[in-house]
Amino acid sequence: MDTGRHGDLHPSTAQRISAVDLAQLEWETPEAPMNIAAILELERDLDPAELQAALDARIRAVPRLRQRLVPSRLHLGRPRWVDDPDFDLARHLFTFPCPLPGDEDALLELAAVQGNRPLLRDRPLWRAIHVTGMSRGRGALVVVVHHAVADGIGGLAVLRQLVDHRPERRGRASRDRYRGKERSGPGEPRSR
Repeated sequence: MDTGRHGDLHPSTAQRISAVDLAQLEWETPEAPMNIAAILELERDLDPAELQAALDARIRAVPRLRQRLVPSRLHLGRPRWVDDPDFDLARHLFTFPCPLPGDEDALLELAAVQGNRPLLRDRPLWRAIHVTGMSRGRGALVVVVHHAVADGIGGLAVLRQLVDHRPERRGRASRDRYRGKERSGPGEPRSR
């Protein structure tokens, strides 16, 4: 079988999208994308290179974030998830300043706008927005994932892999620079 630029299409390594997830892809419209968005508030605004390094290390633990959908041959059967040979974190991570006054309401508005933008189908179905310029020196990360990638509890597992704060799960270089957890204490990142 010719794999071309679609990566490895061998049935044992390229999983077909489920019928339910395919339906969600087909039912969405540009006005109503089937995205899930989460806001991770950071205790401080991170340097973009620092954030990129932390995400790059964590994405390796979630293979689906490096995979895109490829139609089946002759469009017979459901598309398959394949490793994106052109995967580049820079195509998924963007930086936006928080609108004034840089408070929680402004962050929520920015997240709502970003969460309602369709995801591009020529790459893995997610994006992350590094939000800078928030009040009190804080920062945020808005993670937008298509419902076909992360559904319900699966979405929480994906998010947990991206922000897991346990030292044994992180590289030594990022140990003291990036901490995240779901609903943490004062001054630490938390997810919504």
